[in-house]
Amino acid sequence: MEGITIVYPPAIDYKFMYQRPQQMMKVLAELGANVLFINPETFFRQDKDIELPFPSLPNFKVLKKNVDLSPFLKGKVVLWCAVNQGKEINRLKPDLTIYDSCDLPSDEFSVWKDLIPEMEEKSDIIFATSQPIYKFHRRKGKDVLLLPNGADYDHFKVAEAPMGDRPKDLPVTEGKPLIGYYGAIYSWLDVEVIKKIASWYPVVLIGSKTIDIHHPNVTILDMKFYEDLPQYLSWFDVAIIPFKMTQMIKATHPIKFFEYLSAGKPVVSAPLPELEKYKHLCFFADENNVLQRIQAAIETNSPEKIHERQKAARENSWLDRGKEALQIIKYKLCENTVY
Repeated sequence: MEGITIVYPPAIDYKFMYQRPQQMMKVLAELGANVLFINPETFFRQDKDIELPFPSLPNFKVLKKNVDLSPFLKGKVVLWCAVNQGKEINRLKPDLTIYDSCDLPSDEFSVWKDLIPEMEEKSDIIFATSQPIYKFHRRKGKDVLLLPNGADYDHFKVAEAPMGDRPKDLPVTEGKPLIGYYGAIYSWLDVEVIKKIASWYPVVLIGSKTIDIHHPNVTILDMKFYEDLPQYLSWFDVAIIPFKMTQMIKATHPIKFFEYLSAGKPVVSAPLPELEKYKHLCFFADENNVLQRIQAAIETNSPEKIHERQKAARENSWLDRGKEALQIIKYKLCENTVY
């Protein structure tokens, strides 16, 4: 088959909360695809029209949204879309359209509900990050494939032990274990659970903030760039995923879980259904038992547990997810070819 160009249309800033879109585009480039990540510059300005984030991957380009794509399109064109990209599908008329479905349209994301029928109709492939999202599309008779999130193991494995000098903006712990979280500091965080943890342990929350949590033992830091996260994670004694158990959250397959595991950190999480298969690697908790779960996470930590967590992260790599996705893409492109 001739070459493939995968275009990620302007849905999220390249430097904003480096997550599934950036990870998948990188590994698809590593696997040989020509990748164009279109940057809307919503939060961060891009200095040049075209940037190469990885010198070893000249086939992975980040383009400003107004740059003409035509000189960069090679072979079959695949559009890898978030939920709000119906207009881009119409404009680019790709050979193949993928709708990467990452969240249920409920609770905080209920505004997307009206956009989904168009994406389902116009897409050749729907990837779902979790079983509830998979079932959501299947109930409507759509052809959907499960493609969970993965781990950037090599990026986070270095955080197994404290790295370099302790960041000056981390809270003073006075000998107590530091309990940490990074990600969106948004309404889906369970504030009461966080305050309960903070009644005994110092807590640091790192990320883009839309809510305040007022407690003397809670420190909230601004979002850190992806390259800086391992250093902060390395100073966590326990990593937490303190989500409310809403319908939307119950369908979440949290990327940070695999990043925490890559560092070998003990994890205390809300009892997310998508983490049930990994319950031997983490501690499920609610407001009533979270202090006991954190204590257990600290007391049972060992080199053997660290190795077990890291092994699970390695076995759920983004590269493996990319290989699976690319195999499906090539099959669908062949299927769509008229001879």
